[in-house]
Amino acid sequence: MGRGKQQSHLLEFYGIDCDHCVDMEPLIQKLREEEGLGIRRFEVWSNEDNFRVLQRLDQGSACGGVPYFYNKHTRGWICGATTYQNFRNWALGNSYERFLPPPNVEDKKDGKKASAPGIMGIFESVKSFFETVKTEGLDRIQKRTEEKDKDKEQQEPRKKSTLIQRGAFVAPMSAPHMATDSRRCRMDAW
Repeated sequence: MGRGKQQSHLLEFYGIDCDHCVDMEPLIQKLREEEGLGIRRFEVWSNEDNFRVLQRLDQGSACGGVPYFYNKHTRGWICGATTYQNFRNWALGNSYERFLPPPNVEDKKDGKKASAPGIMGIFESVKSFFETVKTEGLDRIQKRTEEKDKDKEQQEPRKKSTLIQRGAFVAPMSAPHMATDSRRCRMDAW
């Protein structure tokens, strides 16, 4: 029994609204037209199953982001947007660079276009990416913490009133009512 259409051995993991993922779409189309190679796409920002697959393939979080391209035949991968030639070499199983940002990448900080980056440009690009991931992660953690605190505040009055009704709380004691033994309180002072 044949499966009909054979699935591509080339995979892309992307995120919705990811600028670098969008930048790669014309290159994916060009690869399909010139080489006849399709790429299976997996959205990871809203699909946990796809995210788990990405984590398995991106061992040790060597890339740690999207777009992430994986070649099942060679087990080779590319992290982030790249040049067409590098992308094509990866797809065909030829020599390629895992981290090679494309030339003329717009620098978001000052709005200028940079020429093909040297090693420092690549370093700055990777550094900027990780700073963005860190900031977004910290923002998500802060938001979750605030939501949990808000939920806790809403639940505490109900808990307290229920405990008071059950007699769990007693009148607070002031210093003169404390016994000399710090491990216990004098009950006759109430």
